[in-house]
Amino acid sequence: MITLLAGSIVLGLSIAAPVGPINIEIIRRGLAFGFWPALCVGLGGMSSDLLLMLVMFLGAGVVLSWSWVQIALMLLGCLVLTHAGWTSFRKPVVSEWDGEKENRTEGGAAWISYARGMLIAGTNPMNILFWVSIYGSVLSGALQKEDVFHSFLISSMVFIGIGLWNMNLAFFVHFSRSIMTFSLLKWVQRGAGLVLVFYGMKFGVEACLLIVRSGWL
Repeated sequence: MITLLAGSIVLGLSIAAPVGPINIEIIRRGLAFGFWPALCVGLGGMSSDLLLMLVMFLGAGVVLSWSWVQIALMLLGCLVLTHAGWTSFRKPVVSEWDGEKENRTEGGAAWISYARGMLIAGTNPMNILFWVSIYGSVLSGALQKEDVFHSFLISSMVFIGIGLWNMNLAFFVHFSRSIMTFSLLKWVQRGAGLVLVFYGMKFGVEACLLIVRSGWL
């Protein structure tokens, strides 16, 4: 049982660890505003993961395999990531004090970060593909044993693994930010913005290709 639980946590870490839109946004927010906005991005992403996990747990994952649903999510992801990346690229880099001041005066920075993370994770085809394929296979194997508690335990450990990665990344970015020079901070933030734009364009192209393959054009 301990091996199974540890393996599920590692599975969660493996989901969250690869460089992708949600990790880039955590880094971007952490460099621009500090720890809490970065962590809120991760929490927003975990909320989408929880919803996808619940969908799979209830056996409704087949909906996510429909072509029109995938196209809609890809187009939405294209808009969200392109906007986020372009905003990051054009926005001036702020100092740590200015970033904390902006968080206080906006009052909604944490919620904006949370919503951004939820949108990015919820419209990321790579993330959805995992939940439909890999996690779906793991879950179906557990459910075949007619042990719902066992399946819920595996899901919880996967979720804990994702949370551990997001928290560690937010801490790392926060402390790295304090030792970065202004020039390096500027280039990292702009680089992160370009990466988000790249992912947005990639999802847009994939949506167009899926439209063509579906015979809608």
